[in-house]
Amino acid sequence: MNYIVYDLELNSKPFKSSIPNEIIEVGAIKLNDNLQEIGVFSSFIKPKYFKKLFPVVKQKTKITQEDINNADNFRNIIKQFIGWIGDDYILISWGHDDVHNLMLNCKYNRIRTDWLKRNIDIQKQFSSIHELPPGQRYSLENALTLIGVEIGENLHRALNDAEYTAKIFTSIFDRLDLEVFNTVHIKNKHKRNIKRLSKPKPKLSKTN
Repeated sequence: MNYIVYDLELNSKPFKSSIPNEIIEVGAIKLNDNLQEIGVFSSFIKPKYFKKLFPVVKQKTKITQEDINNADNFRNIIKQFIGWIGDDYILISWGHDDVHNLMLNCKYNRIRTDWLKRNIDIQKQFSSIHELPPGQRYSLENALTLIGVEIGENLHRALNDAEYTAKIFTSIFDRLDLEVFNTVHIKNKHKRNIKRLSKPKPKLSKTN
């Protein structure tokens, strides 16, 4: 059994849209049964719908437009990611948002989602272990401070955040319930839009 501790960065829109926020970076650490690091995955992803990075995203992540322009598309990168993950694994994320965004982005790009079924949100369990009231959550930064990890690399980059999440994961591993997987519910507006975008485009008739 391997543990895939991952994080995403999104091109988060500053306005409402039926299109989900697109993933622009994925970073992951692969740990074995002994919690030893045995692999690293990191890649930028070129957006499909909103090709320009929004200013707030550039400011927060320091990802450049050139990084994105030179990247491959979501379909190809995620296929590589799935292959890298392997067959015997559990996905580990800090919070519920990442698996939800992965599910949506896969649906919009017509990629299977069965590989996302075994995802554990350790933010929720960490917050419970450290006795926060129900419904309250530690931020990644506050959790790292609580367990005494110095933040040397910038947050809000996928691989950095995955590495930090892996440190938290190993620190509470013996207290985690590894059978509590996330349930992802897709809103009706997204279901309708996915159905609309999945319809084949009508063929144009030839004129003599």
